[in-house]
Amino acid sequence: MTYCWLVENFTPEGQSTGLYMACQVNMTLTADVNAARRFRRQRTAEFRAMDMREARRGDWRAVEHGFDDGKTPNV
Repeated sequence: MTYCWLVENFTPEGQSTGLYMACQVNMTLTADVNAARRFRRQRTAEFRAMDMREARRGDWRAVEHGFDDGKTPNV
């Protein structure tokens, strides 16, 4: 498993919306967890989550995700 940090959006009730930061330059979104921008450090993801809260509004959080190294992305 490879672990990294993603910036993920949540509802007011605390449920994931299934949307992730795709690009930190254009603040674009994706519903594909494998296409989401991955960060090595929690602190970096937390800063980008603050950027997303300002640019897109909503409850954006840094969340650690694990990816199976044996699986091809988007399968």
